[in-house]
Amino acid sequence: MTGWRIEGVFLPEGQAGIGGIDERGRWTDTPPDGGEPVPGRFFLPGLVDAHCHLTVGSGADGWPRPLSFGEARANLRAAREAGITVVRDLGSPGSMTLRLLEEPGGVGLMACGRFLAPEGQYFPELHSPVPADGLIEAALAEVGAGARWVKLIGDFPLLETGAPRPADAVPTYSVDDVRRLVSAVHGAGARVAAHTTTAFAGELVGAGVDSIEHGAGMSEADVAALAEAGGAWTPTLCAVVAPRSGEDAGRRERRLVRRERIGHLLRLADRLGVRILAGTDVVGSVPEEVALLVELGLAPEKALAAASTAACDFLGVSGLRAGGPANLVAYREDPRDDPGFWRGRRRCSSRGGGSVRGGRCRSTTRCRPGRGPRSRGSRSPGR
Repeated sequence: MTGWRIEGVFLPEGQAGIGGIDERGRWTDTPPDGGEPVPGRFFLPGLVDAHCHLTVGSGADGWPRPLSFGEARANLRAAREAGITVVRDLGSPGSMTLRLLEEPGGVGLMACGRFLAPEGQYFPELHSPVPADGLIEAALAEVGAGARWVKLIGDFPLLETGAPRPADAVPTYSVDDVRRLVSAVHGAGARVAAHTTTAFAGELVGAGVDSIEHGAGMSEADVAALAEAGGAWTPTLCAVVAPRSGEDAGRRERRLVRRERIGHLLRLADRLGVRILAGTDVVGSVPEEVALLVELGLAPEKALAAASTAACDFLGVSGLRAGGPANLVAYREDPRDDPGFWRGRRRCSSRGGGSVRGGRCRSTTRCRPGRGPRSRGSRSPGR
């Protein structure tokens, strides 16, 4: 076997072209002699899940629970089998995902390590509290252990034992604390992803965080500031606006209002140049997320880019470049015509020493730090 021949339409731009994958799993601009044609007519770099939690599941009570290392490894393997070649895991109990960086046979993984949140403002089963005066030390420890992103919980409800959870989240750390954190993390060569569901998002953007996660509380001005800063937004629509099982009329009405508002902000973000990323959190899938991006107003090619080329560019992952990893998914039909594009997936090549055999992604390449499915879980609130 000397490699693979690729000929068809390259997405999301829709340009016709040819290329190949050599025996090392590397992209070539010219197909190798004798290369076997890859079935399919449409080819998409990727895929990318820019916000997931490989180590978080759902307990019997519906609240999130930490998974075992074996379960996390299985989730990573399932992502690879589904054609996801880059995973940005945005937080894990006990920094478990940092151990996955050295696991052979996985997809490209970017791992944040632990959740950064103070006592009483995050799920207690998922994190060890970080006081404000220990925030920088905790973040730099994760970077030193291989994290290329750190996950800041920017706002969250105040959780009190035996008391109902308040409806509204509040900031976890002061703006000055966040600004110092961002400066230290950037100085160490890493970036900051911030969970936020309130208007505090604007303060987080002003403090210099690199990506906004969820972001339902952003204003138009916040979106404009994020665009000017060159930041990204992962709206996690499956977690934020998708229908929920058993929701009553009041919750449904609030969800629909939130959906309309986020749709408006997404269209604005697209016009202003914010990098929009597709992320599943713990309740969705990449095809579901792409479909929702289209439903809320993104053009199909922009929605596909959010799960492929645009995400790769923002995360610093090479696309289809000569000599680089051949991260590729093939489709029989044009996925731009059907946002539920996963059904048509045929084959993909994983990064590095991957190969394409039997209609499944296979790879022999070890995942490395800085290169970069999820387990079903609770939807409240986003992780």
